[in-house]
Amino acid sequence: MGPYQTPLALAREPLMAFFWAVLAPILFLTGAALVAYEFVPEFETGSALEIRAYQTLWFVSCLAMAAWFAVMSVWSNWLGAGPFAGRMTTDSTWISIAVILGPIILLVPNVIVASVMTEEGWQYNGDVNQDVFQPRNWTLAFIFVSVIMAPIVEEVAFRGIALGALIARGLSPIGAVVLSSFAFAFSHLQYSPAAMFVVFLSGIGFAILRLVSGTVIVPIIAHGAANGVVLSLNWLAANPPT
Repeated sequence: MGPYQTPLALAREPLMAFFWAVLAPILFLTGAALVAYEFVPEFETGSALEIRAYQTLWFVSCLAMAAWFAVMSVWSNWLGAGPFAGRMTTDSTWISIAVILGPIILLVPNVIVASVMTEEGWQYNGDVNQDVFQPRNWTLAFIFVSVIMAPIVEEVAFRGIALGALIARGLSPIGAVVLSSFAFAFSHLQYSPAAMFVVFLSGIGFAILRLVSGTVIVPIIAHGAANGVVLSLNWLAANPPT
């Protein structure tokens, strides 16, 4: 292990580290979405066909993310960095810190950026069908991807492999945090530039947690807690108590 409990083996394959953090999300996730759309029949908004279409889309996305993680994990383990590209043990104090700080890391930048945005739907780019993310179209696969799968896969890719490879090759912690957070933001092409800036800032927060805790499990828990809180708030906004 090197600085910040970073597997030094990650320094051996910088091009593959770049692939897993920058190109793999496009290859696996965008590719899977394009394939899924080919099999989704036309539907009217609010119809049963719409719900089934999004069930198919999120199920395929779940499979694609699982495939991304499986191949990436096998590569990381083969390289000598372990299946999660870093240590996966911690104590109860760090778990509590992750659960508390995770939502703050994501919500505070979002509130700040939202305060200067005036148009509705500013979070997504113009080519994205925002109905995909509406609570009425959520499925178990969507919730699983958002709260469990994405935090695990993205933290291993960006705070495990990307951040770890940069640290292992001698880049300063600040430089490694910034570059890996850029890659994290770039992987969220469904968002607008303003929302990608929010992702970038949250990536910095998760990266700092990875460095100061010395383990990948802390940003994974923080990321999962953040996404869980955001989903809960969105659900309450769409279904206010009466």
